[in-house]
Amino acid sequence: MHSVLDSTEMMTSEEINARYDGKWIFLTNCEFTAGSKLIRGIPRVIADKQYEGVDEGVYDAYKDVGQFGETCGYNLLEFDYLIRNITFLPKGGKDDANNIYVSPMV
Repeated sequence: MHSVLDSTEMMTSEEINARYDGKWIFLTNCEFTAGSKLIRGIPRVIADKQYEGVDEGVYDAYKDVGQFGETCGYNLLEFDYLIRNITFLPKGGKDDANNIYVSPMV
């Protein structure tokens, strides 16, 4: 599900992180550091998935660079399906905590 926001309030990345944790945010009037890290922007669309609503033309309203400046998608979605850590084991090794066993090659 996505929502188009009426607000035109400029927010810092810290404020965005606090308010929209677990969401994907489309921002306009973005400002970035020299390393391309978001400093601040205006949240315009909040969604549960990246670019949700694109098929409805939701983002077409923000194409005017003169009015909306640089735009970006800001991802604060939870990714529970990602591998959080990897344990390397030697041949014949085992990791009892995670029930991982590596059989020796013969």
